[in-house]
Amino acid sequence: MFRSRFRVVFIHAFSLSLLCGIVWVHALILTPEAVEDINGREFNNKVPKDLLDQIVAAIDSGNSFECSEEALNQYLGSIINVREPEKIGKFIEFDGLFVRLLEGEFDLVFIRKIFGKVVTSSVRFAMNSTSSGIEIKVKSGRYGMLQVPSRFMNLMRSGIMNVGKVLGVEKKVLSRPLLVKLKDGWIRLDPRSGVLPKI
Repeated sequence: MFRSRFRVVFIHAFSLSLLCGIVWVHALILTPEAVEDINGREFNNKVPKDLLDQIVAAIDSGNSFECSEEALNQYLGSIINVREPEKIGKFIEFDGLFVRLLEGEFDLVFIRKIFGKVVTSSVRFAMNSTSSGIEIKVKSGRYGMLQVPSRFMNLMRSGIMNVGKVLGVEKKVLSRPLLVKLKDGWIRLDPRSGVLPKI
């Protein structure tokens, strides 16, 4: 009798704990990631439209080029206009894509509205310079406030690939032999010694 009651209590307690865990995870996912620390979220049209040309000109002349987080986000805001698929576009609205520059890393933050409620997802990348160009690796990610390891970021793969398609020219520039340094709020590009291939 005692064992039977214990088993019932255990099952109920386990079920309740599991339910609470599911609710807690969903609450974290639906709580937007704080983005107030990201500079350049409000588009003001002050960034030169030839920013990419300035980068290429500086590199071709053997000079370094520094770009602030604010300028980078303003530039992205001027060229990225994502539309959700028609089937889900009625209740999901793309609201922005921003970059958070950190020491040796950067976050790519997607902001959407689902039925008018803001939701976020982000991926943290590590960036290093190699002999063949710039190497970028996924480190981790977030769905709202829920932090997850890189292997759980497959749901964002299509969004990242779509961004890559839009930034085709920019990717080509970064594939050149460059030295890159990331620090809080800034990115610095330095040309390597030798002749650089033209884009």
